[in-house]
Amino acid sequence: MSAGLGCDGRLTGIHKSWTTMRILHIAHAYPPTVGGVETHLWDITHGLTRRGRQVACLVGGDPETLCVHAPDGGKIAVRRTPALSVGSLVDRRRGRPPDFIDPKLLLEQEAILTQTLDDFAPDIVHMHNAHHFAPELAMATLARAAPIPVLNSVHDRVGEHLYPAVLGLDWSRVIYASRYLAETLPTPRPATTLHLGIDLGLFCAEGEGDERLLALERPVIFHPARLLRWKGVLVGVEAFGQLRRALGRGSLVLCESTRTVENQMEMAAFEVEVRSLAAREGVASHLHLLPFGRAQMPAAYRASDLVWYPTIDEEPLGLAPPEAMACGAPLVVSRSGGMLETVSDGQTGLIVPRHDAAALAEAAHRLLSQEGAALRGALVDRARREAVRFSGEKYLDVLEQLYDAELRAHRRARA
Repeated sequence: MSAGLGCDGRLTGIHKSWTTMRILHIAHAYPPTVGGVETHLWDITHGLTRRGRQVACLVGGDPETLCVHAPDGGKIAVRRTPALSVGSLVDRRRGRPPDFIDPKLLLEQEAILTQTLDDFAPDIVHMHNAHHFAPELAMATLARAAPIPVLNSVHDRVGEHLYPAVLGLDWSRVIYASRYLAETLPTPRPATTLHLGIDLGLFCAEGEGDERLLALERPVIFHPARLLRWKGVLVGVEAFGQLRRALGRGSLVLCESTRTVENQMEMAAFEVEVRSLAAREGVASHLHLLPFGRAQMPAAYRASDLVWYPTIDEEPLGLAPPEAMACGAPLVVSRSGGMLETVSDGQTGLIVPRHDAAALAEAAHRLLSQEGAALRGALVDRARREAVRFSGEKYLDVLEQLYDAELRAHRRARA
């Protein structure tokens, strides 16, 4: 029976086909909302569609069902509902102890899952960060999706709204994005560690640079992270003040963050704090907050003289360092979580202690100075070669193998 995607407000016109794997992804947000998980979800849903898989997403957001058209002509059915949004789930759980399960919320989530599963009839369900914001969503998914395989990808462990016990539920498989996550969170069996991939056709050294960055005073330092305290933004501004006093010139570029899952009022208040620090450091006129769409990131890396990522908490993995490496940008990161799995100190970048603005400024100065040209060139050359390890196509190869293995095990169990 042929299968097609309907986008008339329901996931209609879609019928089960055993010749084409049908995958339902469940997450708290999807682009245009930005963030590491959202970027990764965009990449893999488009990649799976390109490989002939039929893909649907159930995510948070204003209520709608639409088709997202992939570049190769494929379609991804996306159903958005406020009930899965971060703000909604956090509000519903506010004041509740971690082990409390809200029966009303659980029933509401089960109703949403039942409708979506009936409409799309997936062969496999893949959740993302099921341990975040509310355990009821994970429980509802496992209850309603049974008996088909349900996988859970663990992308991070940062934040106050975590429910690690969710990782011990009856998942077909848990996929950790880094060894750091697997070693510091409950690791049930079966579990797999699989580094996230990047599009090496998009993230490469060949191509134009972002004209906005090229027009700035050199050197241009780029911090490609959301405007969040734990991403080390304040450390970076302080380090930039020290660096600019040493060099007598330079620009710092931060990412404007208006489409994220975080509380926008809190982010606006933090932006005021960032700008105030820049004023005290005497670099306010050399600090630039610019918006970046996904497709603009490679050009931004290519137009940068240095990329730094001074996370002050434990970075779950961090896609920005491999992206910068692939684009040929010199790189400085903090000694943080999964970034130690992507950056090799003195080989593909420089690693500095967390919370240490002086060390960050010194490392940047070392690479940007005339005396550092040889080291800078050697790091960039090795980093470009090493970035191949993070191929998005290789990631999809392994992911499809996991899907196939879980489906085969499921069919054997039902035979």
